[in-house]
Formats: sequence, structure tokens, C-alpha cells
Amino acid sequence: MKEKIIRTEKVLSSTQIGLAKYVINPYRGCEFGCFYCYSQSNKNIARDGFLDTFSIKINSPEILKKELKYKRPDRVLLGSTTECFQYCEEKYQITRQIMEILTVKSIPYTILTKSHLISKYLPLIAQNPENKIYLTFNLASDSLIRLLEKKSPSIALRLQTIKEILSHNINLRIHAGPFIPQVSDLEKILDLLPAGIKEMDVELYHPRQGNFKKILKIIRQNISATLAENLNQVYISQKNYETYTNGLKDKIKQLAEQLPVKFYCIIPDFNKFYQPDIDYEKTVKGESLRS
Repeated sequence: MKEKIIRTEKVLSSTQIGLAKYVINPYRGCEFGCFYCYSQSNKNIARDGFLDTFSIKINSPEILKKELKYKRPDRVLLGSTTECFQYCEEKYQITRQIMEILTVKSIPYTILTKSHLISKYLPLIAQNPENKIYLTFNLASDSLIRLLEKKSPSIALRLQTIKEILSHNINLRIHAGPFIPQVSDLEKILDLLPAGIKEMDVELYHPRQGNFKKILKIIRQNISATLAENLNQVYISQKNYETYTNGLKDKIKQLAEQLPVKFYCIIPDFNKFYQPDIDYEKTVKGESLRS
């Protein structure tokens, strides 16, 4: 992928994601290249070429310092359309500088990541006990990761990272999302995870998220045509979708009753990918999940 240095005029962007009012994306695009990534619909990322170019917002720390003179966020989300800890972060340290600024200002942040490189930042993140990490673990095998995510970290690296996060007593939620029907396997994911996990959310994949046709083609060519067709059937009608989601909800409820883990379930509406009223803090345990 081609690397491009850019300058930004704005760092704190308002977001509809219920985890915070503001989001910071230190980079544009991502080296990991996950085919299901919803950021493909971002006009700037699409223009640069989703799998061709990623950009470093080189002046982000400088702009953030200026913005915090007149803005005081209660919490900031790090990484909604990019991976804050992708490989170029080792060279440019943009995310580190941003976190250092937020730490000095005592502004807590929530991180969305699937990168093992976050391990190097854990002492800094642990300085504020209100900080939280959502670590993506939605596929249970390296073969699936290589097919659908290209350059993202392996299962072993993610598991080691989880253990290190837990050892630093940082708030952690495992993010099993996007959870791809017939491909993601919740029981296998749970079997891989180390002891000490207290929270997990399952966020169902939506065909408007990323390139659904591309995903079907990859699965058909590299795994099986039957699996690809089974996945396609889930989304071919609202009736099929609701049948699958009801079964998934029941499974999550059973697991919530069996395990000492708080489960959260995020099911997009059949007709639209994102809903701004999604409640990320509504637990599953003890509730009926049937619509």
C-alpha cells in the first residue's frame, strides 16, 4: 500500500456512535485491509483506494492541542474508520502523542482496535482508570483472518495482547464483530479466550458493511460454495434474517446464563446498517432477546 502524508484541519469529530460524543481517527485508511470494513464507503478513503493508500494525519497532535482550548469532551473514541495501532504507528507515533495529550488533560478515551501493537502503549493507557479497550476477536482461525483481513494480527498475537491488557487491569471488552453468519463461531472464540474476560459484545455483520459480494466470492473460492450460499441466504430476505438473528440471540442468552461474562448483542436493522440509537451498554443477561 502507498503511504501518504496529509495535514488535517480538524481532529475532534462528532460521532453518532454511542461510545463517545467525539472520535479521533489519526490515520485515513488502514494497512490491515479487512474486506468487510465499513470505512470503504467513506468518500475520502474510497477516492484514495481502500486497498491502495493509507494516509498519516501528521499534524493531528498539534491541532488537538488547539481544539482542547475550547472543547472539553467527557470521553473520546479512538478509531472509528481507521486502526489507531496499525504498522505505520511504530514510525510516526501519532496515536501515542494523542493519548499523551488526552492523559495530561484527564480526558478518558475508548479504543477500538484489533492490533497487537497496542501492547506497547498499555502503561500509558493504564494511567487513567476510565480508559477502555474494545479488542476485535471475530474470527477463530488464522486461515479465516488471512482470507478476510489480509494483514491483521494472528490469533496468537491477539491472545497475547488480551493477556497483557488484563495484567494491566485496563477495562476490556472483547468485540466479536462484525460477526459474520456461518463464518464467525462464537463458541470457538470463547474457547480460545483466556480466563478473566468480563465483557463481550457480539455485533452482527450487515451486508451494507463493506463489500458483501467480495466476501461471498472469497468464501466460495477458498472455503466452499455451500458456505457462501448459506451466508447469502441469511440476508436474502427479512424473514431469513430474523430467523437467524433470533437463533443468535437465544445462543447468546444461553451463554450469558452459563458464563461469568457480561454479553452485549448488537443487531442492525435488516434495512439499514447503522442506527444512532444503538445502546452499547444494554446487557443480555436476564433479558428476553426475542424481538
